[in-house]
Amino acid sequence: MQIVILVKLVEIAYVVVLKMKKSQVGIEFLYFVGIAIVILLIYLGLSSTYLSFTTARKDKLTAINLLEQIRNEVNLAGRVENGYSRTIKLPTKINGANYNLKIEGREINIEFPVGENTYARILSTDVNNQPITFISGNSYEIKKENQEVTINQK
Repeated sequence: MQIVILVKLVEIAYVVVLKMKKSQVGIEFLYFVGIAIVILLIYLGLSSTYLSFTTARKDKLTAINLLEQIRNEVNLAGRVENGYSRTIKLPTKINGANYNLKIEGREINIEFPVGENTYARILSTDVNNQPITFISGNSYEIKKENQEVTINQK
């Protein structure tokens, strides 16, 4: 009888230990899943920030490239002989956002997106009929006649 009781006690102790191990494994699993979720959230936050930064930088470079293209055309018109004429067509939007492009004095500037950032460059030549506010999506003719550079909407 004592042996039977001892065997029963060992069986009960074994079951209790076995249940503790199962619950411990379950709790450890939940800890690891929780840590994995936290790491995933941190990664998603960082990648979202990086993507936003990259998109903003791409937009800025696109706007500056348009500004440089117009500036180079105006500067070229100032360096060449009379009779120079070039037509340029402005994009309707830059990467889906509106922009403002202006020439005032010897400065050409672009505001992109509207109301946020303004980028400016200096022209090496004077433009006769200014200030000029470019309308996006329109074509403009850059001409040099009588040693004067003019820009007119087409």
